[in-house]
Amino acid sequence: LLVILSYFIIKLFMNISKMYLMIACDTQIIIKSLKISLIVGTVLNIINQGDYLVNLDAMHIDLYKFFLTYTIPFFVSTYTAVSIKMSFAIGERASMDVDLKCKSCKTKVSLQDNDIIPICKNCMEKTKWRVVL
Repeated sequence: LLVILSYFIIKLFMNISKMYLMIACDTQIIIKSLKISLIVGTVLNIINQGDYLVNLDAMHIDLYKFFLTYTIPFFVSTYTAVSIKMSFAIGERASMDVDLKCKSCKTKVSLQDNDIIPICKNCMEKTKWRVVL
């Protein structure tokens, strides 16, 4: 029973990961994340190691912190963009082909990319959709 349960949990995680990676590899998301990372990382590096950078004191610049200061904003902005694309609010347009299920009544609906996300006929204004994997 534990093996079967583990199998389904891993399969679910892999389906979600595949969907997140597909969205995260979108060229527009990568470019925007790189721009944000460059701006935020530079500001943070100036705040944290500005005196060493201005004086070009390479011996005291912590390269690990220097590069980490750029990677964290990149991953945060990428995660945020993917999370927004994975949300399905009523009246907005779907960002991909997707099957959705109402959290309350379990009604299912299939949408194509750019379709308008509908209201669940059973739940009306209280509709909250989630992705069917």
